[in-house]
Amino acid sequence: MRKRLWLFLAGMMLMSLQQVSAQMKPAKRYAPAYEQECYEDMPMVKAGKGWATRSIKVRGGGKAPDIVQLTKAFNSVWKVEVVGNVLQLAKDPNFTKLENPEYDSETIVDRRNGYICVSSGGTDSDYMEACVWKRDNGHRLFAICMGSPTDPEIELVCFYDYDPVTQTMTPETSPADTFKLTEEFYSYNLPRIGKDFSIVEYILNDDEFDIEHVFTFDGMKHVYSHDRKIKKL
Repeated sequence: MRKRLWLFLAGMMLMSLQQVSAQMKPAKRYAPAYEQECYEDMPMVKAGKGWATRSIKVRGGGKAPDIVQLTKAFNSVWKVEVVGNVLQLAKDPNFTKLENPEYDSETIVDRRNGYICVSSGGTDSDYMEACVWKRDNGHRLFAICMGSPTDPEIELVCFYDYDPVTQTMTPETSPADTFKLTEEFYSYNLPRIGKDFSIVEYILNDDEFDIEHVFTFDGMKHVYSHDRKIKKL
């Protein structure tokens, strides 16, 4: 009887792990980036394929690591150039913002609000965002999004639970893994102000609006809240 119960529980656990793994696979939209051999050594492709399989130690993380510490820990394992560039600027504790009006791009390190970004503006450069939320159980929820609009087109968002006891970030699922999208083109938005995570679907017909799906933070995770229309530029 005990053996059958153990086998049943082991089977349920394996099924659960398989489901989580399936949800956290790279998005099908970016199949060319993940399937063509010419891109297999691209750091962002490696991160997309592997981030969900590996926990990350945060050296000196303590009880409340800031956004720079968590981003640095991520980039120590998944070295992506656009992330490394903003971390170089963040070595200066007084750095907050760098703008390039010619390309309408900017780099931000906002330690107070737990937010980092590199906006590519009107260029084909790589981009990234990262932010952190405080969880009700004393942990932190860290998310990092990065992408490239060309050669190849790719975007990924990775969510981690930070445990202050073990000083470890562990991959976990998010609305990006479970929400059912209907449009081919979409993007993820991490908050600098507020706590909402959102996914924007771009409507390719003659409609003058795109749709933003908003997920609010309940103290532990993000749950679907509402949709809103965004007027196209």
